[in-house]
Amino acid sequence: MKVFETANIRNIVISGQRGVGKTTVCEALLFGAKATSRLGSVDDESSNFDFEPEEQKRHSTVGTSLGYLEWQDNKINILDTPGSTDFHNDTRIATACSDAAIVVIGATDGVQVGTEKVWEFAVDAGIAKAIFITGMDKERANFQQTVTDIQETLTRSAVPIQLPIGNEATFKGVVDLLSGKAYVFEDGNMSEVPPPADLADEIAMGREMLMEIIAESDEELTEKYLIEETLSDEDIQNAFPNAVLSGSLVPILCGSARRIIAVDNLLNFIAEYFPSPEKRNPFKLQRGDEIVEITSANDSFTGVILKTFTTDIGKMNIFRVVSGALGADGGFNNAVTKKKERFSQLYLLQGKKRENADGVKAGDIAAVAKLKYSKTCDTLTENEDGVEFLLGETPKPLAIVAVHPKSKADEDKLGTKLNDIVIEDPALQMWRDPDFSELLLGGMGQMHIDVTIEKLKRQKVEVTTTLPRIPYRETISKKVSNIEGKHKKQSGGRGQFGVCYIDIEPLPMDTETDFEFVDKIFGGSIPKQWIPSVEKGVKDRMSKGVIAGYQVINVRVTITDGKYHPVDSSDAAFQMAGSKGFSAGVKTANPVLLEPIYNLEVTVPQDYMGAIMGDITTKRGRPMGSDQKGKNVTITAQVPLSEIQKYSADLESMTSGRGSFTLSYDHYERVPAEISAKIIAAATLEEEED
Repeated sequence: MKVFETANIRNIVISGQRGVGKTTVCEALLFGAKATSRLGSVDDESSNFDFEPEEQKRHSTVGTSLGYLEWQDNKINILDTPGSTDFHNDTRIATACSDAAIVVIGATDGVQVGTEKVWEFAVDAGIAKAIFITGMDKERANFQQTVTDIQETLTRSAVPIQLPIGNEATFKGVVDLLSGKAYVFEDGNMSEVPPPADLADEIAMGREMLMEIIAESDEELTEKYLIEETLSDEDIQNAFPNAVLSGSLVPILCGSARRIIAVDNLLNFIAEYFPSPEKRNPFKLQRGDEIVEITSANDSFTGVILKTFTTDIGKMNIFRVVSGALGADGGFNNAVTKKKERFSQLYLLQGKKRENADGVKAGDIAAVAKLKYSKTCDTLTENEDGVEFLLGETPKPLAIVAVHPKSKADEDKLGTKLNDIVIEDPALQMWRDPDFSELLLGGMGQMHIDVTIEKLKRQKVEVTTTLPRIPYRETISKKVSNIEGKHKKQSGGRGQFGVCYIDIEPLPMDTETDFEFVDKIFGGSIPKQWIPSVEKGVKDRMSKGVIAGYQVINVRVTITDGKYHPVDSSDAAFQMAGSKGFSAGVKTANPVLLEPIYNLEVTVPQDYMGAIMGDITTKRGRPMGSDQKGKNVTITAQVPLSEIQKYSADLESMTSGRGSFTLSYDHYERVPAEISAKIIAAATLEEEED
């Protein structure tokens, strides 16, 4: 394929709710532009975009993929993104690296929770936006109701620039409100026809609404519209592109991707009205403490990797050329890892299919294989280090599992293979639990975790997963005084002897420190060099727990007296004395278990509000409030971590994938007595078995 100039490039992200038909829209665009010879399908696993085994198994996109086509002498790069909230970080990154977004909305279901989220990504990225209402040929399709839903939920700036001809089974084309022309489709072929007479009133109203929005986008047009109460076709055509670019107007188009109805119109819209990279808002780059803006007009090469994935020839990195240009082979610097990278071939990707590229200019999107030190979100430059494109914050994991290898061979490979997968996906995290040393894997939901485990299995690593152990804490609820900690051992030769007397009292839960050690020894009852030994013994016992094996927090220990032996006393003896004294003191100070409490924020369609509230209550949660926006509601609550470790799967089940949630740690509080007793009994049994 020829090398395209920046002015003739369009970079489009296709996003929307899971299951709405985004990938079908992408396939229709390729087929409509004759970039493919057949219409790919998610259902029969022939999709160009959903080519990973995990995607074909689920008939659902789980990672961003790239396609391209040529239309009206422009190269249009298409980024097909996941709709599931489990993989929304991919969607967020792809949106930030694009110049315009087409948000796909179903004509039967309207705006959903996932729609709102991807809309926010486009707003945050500051890019041009349009909405494509797909499925106009389906039963229960309702164009006007969907438009109203969009305007009430997403933005009042959204306005139709097309009206459907027919509905449900009779849907066959569209009226273009910009030109006043009508088009019908048969077997994917477009024909221009006179606008239907029965749509005359709707066309007039649609044109009026369009004029009002365009007039509001320009001061001169506002004045003209107020005086003349109309705008000429020339006024509308001249002002329309800038209104789209600025976001003061969000065009609504419609069609049927599966029947290739109005796909040509969508392609025309992209080529004619979506901005080239030259007109995009500048990218922001962090350089030390300074934030600078980079546009396609900059001469030196800069780029950003928006997706890393594994292919038959190794790691493949899809990257956006922000400025400058690259030849078919060469190199660049990874400004994040500060490593030089070399490549011998650039690729244009049609899903997993590769075509060699002769080069790419500013604004284009391409791919390169076998980079050694580069991954998703890394910044690429000609020679600069320590700079980074600002693509937004990676979300924190919402689903966490402990990963256990099935065999010694799996254990040997697990760390390396899992790390390779994590490197490809910034929303995945792996770490060792500091309390229990379990290997933990965190993702954005249960499906995210499941897909990762399936990828491990493909790489011949077999694992099992369990819920992570809850990091309970122990504390005391009353003060005890003059507790003896004594360690005495005589076994021939030099013995061990150390005695300390301590007071233990609870600290407030909101104190800045979990532990205070106060020295009130006087008269040399314990030599100064061994007082730190007592503190060390206390801390060691705190880390191991007393009643159930969990770390003790929020205590003040005061050492008041003690005894020593000039020969048998030692650092080790006083450590043991401190440990024994602390353990004895905690057991008499009304010890209690504490559990972590998390802030939970759930966004669901209003119809599910009652079920969500009831479920939160059964999970020992406390609803804190709710906020309605359009037909969705956001519920806030505080819930024990032990009750929501599987919340991703629970919410998926309750809402059929139409809900989303966030979690954040808030505080520790006392475990109810009956639950605490079970935890302590289980810990005691485990200790006896050990």
